[in-house]
Amino acid sequence: MVKNKDFKIHKGEFLNGLVRKKGIKIKVLTQAAGFDRSTFYNHIKQPNLSFGILLKYGKILNHDFAEDFPEMITDQKKPSSVQPSYEELAEEKDYWKEKYFHMLELYHQCMQQQKGN
Repeated sequence: MVKNKDFKIHKGEFLNGLVRKKGIKIKVLTQAAGFDRSTFYNHIKQPNLSFGILLKYGKILNHDFAEDFPEMITDQKKPSSVQPSYEELAEEKDYWKEKYFHMLELYHQCMQQQKGN
């Protein structure tokens, strides 16, 4: 891992590399993490993928992303009185956007199933 503080690791690409290295099937991973397969491909395009999303994948992959992204530990331990940075707000927005899309996909699946009945 590069120690230069100015160098930021592309979190999405890092996740993709780890998944490929572990050899887990994308469909199995995404189902276990509660995401759609297409959502995974959106995630790996994001250089600032939220730590919340990484945590979900980390549980399935049995990988602690805090070892690769030390700022993940400090972000989780910040007191709530501290004003979030723009990047943190953007990550939180992305988290809720992904959650919304996931719920929307589930809704559409339910509607398709009801049409079939």
